[in-house]
Amino acid sequence: MPDTMTLGSIRAPSGAVVLGCGGHLDEWADFGEPLSSRARRAAGTGGAHLKDGLAEAIAVPVGTGPLTVTATTRPGAYALAEAIAVLEVALGLPWSAVSEQPDSVLLGELPVDTGGMIIGDPIALDSWVGTVSPSATVDGLADVLVRGDGSEQAQAEFGSQPIPAFRAGGPHGWLDLPVDAAYEQAATVNRWAVVQGHYKYLAKVELHTHHHLGQRAGWPHALGAGTIEVAGCPVLAVHWDPAELQRFDGGQSHPVSLENVAGSAVLRWTLPLASATSAAS
Repeated sequence: MPDTMTLGSIRAPSGAVVLGCGGHLDEWADFGEPLSSRARRAAGTGGAHLKDGLAEAIAVPVGTGPLTVTATTRPGAYALAEAIAVLEVALGLPWSAVSEQPDSVLLGELPVDTGGMIIGDPIALDSWVGTVSPSATVDGLADVLVRGDGSEQAQAEFGSQPIPAFRAGGPHGWLDLPVDAAYEQAATVNRWAVVQGHYKYLAKVELHTHHHLGQRAGWPHALGAGTIEVAGCPVLAVHWDPAELQRFDGGQSHPVSLENVAGSAVLRWTLPLASATSAAS
């Protein structure tokens, strides 16, 4: 039976909230107008789908209080773990404040982004440091993750620490190192790996971008969801298990709607039980 799980609580003091594709979240300003300007304009009309290049999001109006994000789950397509079937954001507004229609309003569709999905205030998200800025770090720190064939031997050799992960067999390594120290540690492990006949990039440096910190915050969560602070606002990041990504066809998008739930406005993203490819197989 489907279960409902809380993913986190966020705030959106600008009066708008964005459900956006994480992989290109820091590209909006490159196209001539920041995400916050587009999102607040869309929220002023009751909500809309935004797309520019590969950057894509839905923006809607919200109330001033905390916004709870929940997910209805289903069994994973390729793993025993639960997966997201429906993602919802309680908008903290009466239905009459967002729509004159009595029933649901389709706002558009969003793909399942391999870079995860981000939910937060658009003004805060103007400061997002993600995959487009891979050399940037928000706090001068980085993590070193060690995984793959030879990782157990490396752990015994270098004393790296297990790192909680929402997937079984997660990595080990070192967290919160100064960037220079992180690169030095990774280089030491990788030189040893080559001598031992293991993969030459056994250790990988992950700079503290918002993208990585959002992913890291979700490691312990069953659905890969974690909250981080961006420009003073709590922002929710949801990252997918790689096995779960296999069930979505590239480029396939799924409906996002405004729903009237007992007189309150709710943003709802509905994912299919299975993709056409996996259903056919």
